[in-house]
Parts: sequence; structure tokens; C-alpha cells
Amino acid sequence: MAGNVQEMLSALAEQGLKVMFVAYPDACRACRKLQGRTFDPMEAPPIPVKDCLTPPCRCRYEGYDPRAVVARLLTAGVDAAKEQRLKDAKELLHQVIDLDDRNEKAWLWLSGAVEGIDERIVCLENVLTINPHHELAREGLRHLLAQRREVGAGREAAKKIKEAKEAIDRLKASQTRVMTLKETPPVPTMPPTAKASGRPSARRPTVKEPMGEQRPPTSFAMVFLYVLLAVLILILVLAALTYAGIPLR
Repeated sequence: MAGNVQEMLSALAEQGLKVMFVAYPDACRACRKLQGRTFDPMEAPPIPVKDCLTPPCRCRYEGYDPRAVVARLLTAGVDAAKEQRLKDAKELLHQVIDLDDRNEKAWLWLSGAVEGIDERIVCLENVLTINPHHELAREGLRHLLAQRREVGAGREAAKKIKEAKEAIDRLKASQTRVMTLKETPPVPTMPPTAKASGRPSARRPTVKEPMGEQRPPTSFAMVFLYVLLAVLILILVLAALTYAGIPLR
């Protein structure tokens, strides 16, 4: 059996095909791990599989042409994109790229199925990496880059407008607080309460004088005039006593 498997693998290798491991439903755990995996024919694990617990091993390899699978998935993905079934198109085209990451057509159609500008740019850049002379991809990339710059400029302008609005709001709030403080009357100071011993406070209560009896503040000039007047009165008193003959002791 091993000889037949090796002959089949050699024949598939000459055809440029890959092989897929196929396990039976009642296969052991070691074989089930390999179910559906693809290999290059000359690198495929031998059958019976190592650590197989159900001898004789009935697993087998089947020819697997990735080009046929890629072509089938690509056709289905392109059809889905044309019908605007973008979710299906993205899934199918991603499967194509997983099998053939240099598939120019898959990257091109995927650029129309994804939504974000950045994702579309990546797709078209990959197309140009594979084929630098692809004019449609180059024109689309130029348009997307310009669109991204416009979006970035719009976001920056919106950010600056928002910052300016916030600054104006803060200024208005600050002005409102200042006006409120100016309009708020001062809070009268309450006299200190008596001590806990029950004795009245030694501080006299402050009696507020009527507005009409308030005295103007005394300046230095007024004090000087009062002193000068007192000296003159004293001199006059002394002169009167001397004139009256009253001896001064």
C-alpha cells in the first residue's frame, strides 16, 4: 500500500498538483488532525500515519488542484461583487488571496468590496506591486489618496472648530462667574459666640452708627490743627490769669 501511495504522489507531483488528506469518519485522532489539509506531494506524511491507532490505516490522498479552486472562488467572488453582495464577495475573494496572494484580479475586485478608504488603498497598492503597469489601479489609487487627504483636512478643520468653540464657552463661563461675584453682596460677619462656660462674652456688641452721624476719618492735618488750637487756648488762659493778678503756683 505504501508503494502505491508513493507512486500516486509522484504522479501528482509531475502534474504540478497538490494533495489533500482524506480521513474516514471512524478514523483515529491522529488521522482526524490531518483531515482536509493540503500538502505538496513530495512533502505529504506517509500512510499509514504515524501513531495511527486503527490499523490497517484506510486514509488516503486525493489530487488537489489549487488553480481550479482559485478559479472557481474568484468567479464566485466577482459575481457577488457585481451583484453588490459585498459581504459574500469579501469572503470569497479573501479565500482566493489565502490560496494565491499574488492574484491581481482578486485584489482589484476586493478593492471595490471593502468599505474603508485605507483598505481600498492597500488593495490597489497590492495590485500595483504585482503589476506596476496596471493603469486602472493607478488611477483609482490616485483618487483614493486625494480623497483621504480631503477627509483628513476636514477632520482637522472640525477639530479646530471644536477647540475654538470650547475656548469660547470657557471664556463665557469665566465672565459669568466674575459678574456673579460682583453682584453678590458681602456676607455680614457674625460676632463670636459666648464660651461654653455660659459666661457672656467680654467683647462689647458693635453698635452701628446711623448713616447721618458717621464721622469722617481724621487726617494728619486735622490733628495738627486740634493741637495748635489747644496750645492757643492754654496761652490765652495763662494770659488771663496773669492779667487778673492770680498767682500761678
